Amino acid sequence: MTTPAVFSDAWTRAQAVADTQKLKLLDPAGQNITVPDGPYWVMETAAGLADRAGAGEPVDLEDGTIWLHLMVPKGTGTLEALELRKAMSVAFRQATNLPTGIIYRGHMFDPPDLSQAGNRVRFSLGIGYEYQDILT
Repeated sequence: MTTPAVFSDAWTRAQAVADTQKLKLLDPAGQNITVPDGPYWVMETAAGLADRAGAGEPVDLEDGTIWLHLMVPKGTGTLEALELRKAMSVAFRQATNLPTGIIYRGHMFDPPDLSQAGNRVRFSLGIGYEYQDILT
């Protein structure tokens, strides 16, 4: 399970970049939103592990991946998509005020499937993260 604080932190960072790029950031659960004609971002999270730091410890450790998918209309060109995706990855390498924010653990790029059906190409960015949640 992704901690709500992780989703909120990631959403705030991603929204700031999307605003700078003048692109929409869509929530997968909010699909009643009209899909833009041009490029746009979709964000989702996947927690890989969420467990107590140790016996009796009041800290939950969570790690996982924040996925940001840049959906680009076919014919847009790869270079522009790579530049947009790189700008998004930089936002997650910024320092955080521990323990309130996510800790950056690296990133990965999932290449687009050039044979995918439809009129868009997906450029995915996976942000590895760690989060410490103080149990109260």
